[in-house]
Amino acid sequence: MFVNQTHLQYLLSSDDYRSPTQHQAELEKLFLPSWQFVGTRSELANSGDYLTIDLFGHPVQVRNFDGTFHAFENVCAHRHCLLTHERRGNTPTMACQYHGWEYNQEGLTGRIPDARCFRPWDRENSRIKKYRLENCGDLLFLALTDDPPSLKEYLGPVFERNNRFFSTPAWRLLHVWEYECPCNWKVPAENTLESYHIPKLHPKSFGGIYPSEAASDHILEPNYTQLDYDSGEDPRVDRWQGRIVRWLGGEKTNLYIHQHIHPNLIFVTTDIFSYVLTYLPTSPTTCKINLRMYSFRGLKRGPLAKLLALASGRFAKNTMKQVQLEDWEVFADQQRGLEVSNHRGVIGTREERIYVFQKYILDQLGRELPTHPDERKSESLTASK
Repeated sequence: MFVNQTHLQYLLSSDDYRSPTQHQAELEKLFLPSWQFVGTRSELANSGDYLTIDLFGHPVQVRNFDGTFHAFENVCAHRHCLLTHERRGNTPTMACQYHGWEYNQEGLTGRIPDARCFRPWDRENSRIKKYRLENCGDLLFLALTDDPPSLKEYLGPVFERNNRFFSTPAWRLLHVWEYECPCNWKVPAENTLESYHIPKLHPKSFGGIYPSEAASDHILEPNYTQLDYDSGEDPRVDRWQGRIVRWLGGEKTNLYIHQHIHPNLIFVTTDIFSYVLTYLPTSPTTCKINLRMYSFRGLKRGPLAKLLALASGRFAKNTMKQVQLEDWEVFADQQRGLEVSNHRGVIGTREERIYVFQKYILDQLGRELPTHPDERKSESLTASK
């Protein structure tokens, strides 16, 4: 059921989706203090595997050192070149592409070509910054601040379930997808929090119908929201998904669980596919989406089970990409409308998770909720408490 039974106030202004001042305030107050998803251990299976990512102007390298994972500023201490511009790869040592300075898993220098040129050696000045890296199952998270709370504390009530879920060998990393969006990061974030757009944007993938309120349970908390949806109300899902899960040795639940940990982290889990994604602002009006998708390969082994798992994973991957691209098609128009709109906006009960998200942003930025004399009063606005 939905928490609210009357429409809700739209809390953000059009300027909040385009202003450089707002963008900078969000980076400082929302993003820099938060843990950020950067990749998976599955992507870094071998010693020397690495990946790089730019987090709000901070170039980062995450690397496997003989089975342990570490994260560093991807900038050489010598003359400030990026250690590497490659998105991912494998090298025997972490070395700078420019002059070959090498660094160990503590960020200290190892081999320095023609090292006698740098006598006397200033070891501390030659250290590259190391970031705190923690995991939730297979998922790797990085903190840019020096003294963050633990990842478990940050994720709160969603940590244990996702730690178990993304650790089991019954699931495998299927797809890595990173793509740019021509819009403020809040546009796709708000899109994923509501089902109101489904009949219009996803008539094929979701059958062109609204998920019923009776099958949808909303959890609204200041720092996260969650949707628990019984997807078995769709006979197609109940039939084919249940069969696949049972054939692969799993347990059918038909639960679609969608969790949003503010500001920008999404977990989605189902019986046969799951994914984690983040929305990374790259400017006031652009963002990047990083997504990792997992498929259920099951507990059974053998050629038939393998073939079924591959077919199920391929279908889930294609469906997920179709849904993501159908959403992507409207983002530029949404951004354009936001930049010129003089309307206040309104949030329906099916969109109530957006209200909590917008209130979180205002709270973190120390801004008061907007007031409108003609705003309809309601005692059921429990989401605002």
